[in-house]
Amino acid sequence: MVELEGILVNKIPYQDKHLIGNLLLRNGNKISVMFYGGQGGGKRKVSSVLQVGYLFKVSFGRIKDSFEIMTSKEHVEKWYHKNISHNPMAFYLLCFYCELTQSFAPQITQKDDLDLQERTHEGTFRLLSNAIFRLDAEVIKPTYDPNFELFIFLVKAMVELGIFPRTETCAISGVEISDDDYVSLSIEQGGFVHYDHLSPEEQRLISTDEGRELRSEMLRVASSKYLDCPKKLNISKSILNKLVNYICYHQHTTREHYKSLSLLL
Repeated sequence: MVELEGILVNKIPYQDKHLIGNLLLRNGNKISVMFYGGQGGGKRKVSSVLQVGYLFKVSFGRIKDSFEIMTSKEHVEKWYHKNISHNPMAFYLLCFYCELTQSFAPQITQKDDLDLQERTHEGTFRLLSNAIFRLDAEVIKPTYDPNFELFIFLVKAMVELGIFPRTETCAISGVEISDDDYVSLSIEQGGFVHYDHLSPEEQRLISTDEGRELRSEMLRVASSKYLDCPKKLNISKSILNKLVNYICYHQHTTREHYKSLSLLL
């Protein structure tokens, strides 16, 4: 018998009683799993524990050398969020966290690829688990700010994906950027550029302080531990939209790929 642990990142009803779900494993890879009877219900009206964002240990019987969907023999809840589901915006954040991470997690279809000692992508699991754990703790605090939680996640995702913007030098001129310089994040250039290199129209549309504050805050969040990152700046939706667009551009995808995004921005 093979046992694997992973976070349920999505689920689709199958027939009347079953579920097909994707699990993000601890090594950062993703598998599709059939959970027979996973919808719950029945004569005994059993509730389903298969909720998005929960961590499960799943047992499997014989595994074929090649597969599309693995069949769960037994699943046990290892960790669950207690507070997220009671707050609609927090639940939307959770859905987006899961959507984004699973979009760049490798899909496993070969038995040999189930090797949990292979840790090339384990940062993906760490990113999602930290994001869910923090969100569940923050959502019940008076200081809870969904915009800031999304900001942290996007910045940490950039780091994990290896697409964090160039911050030390201007992405156009190569001249060093100081903390007092007026700069703007350029999606196409993949980094911050000095204000003087922007077109007159771009200069007209942006705040001279916004880029400088954004650069400083992104550097602070990137260097902080996920669970210990305090809020120091109010994050606007325009900033969040820019970061989402940045990730989509550099990951060769579109905003429309993420269904839950429209509920947040």
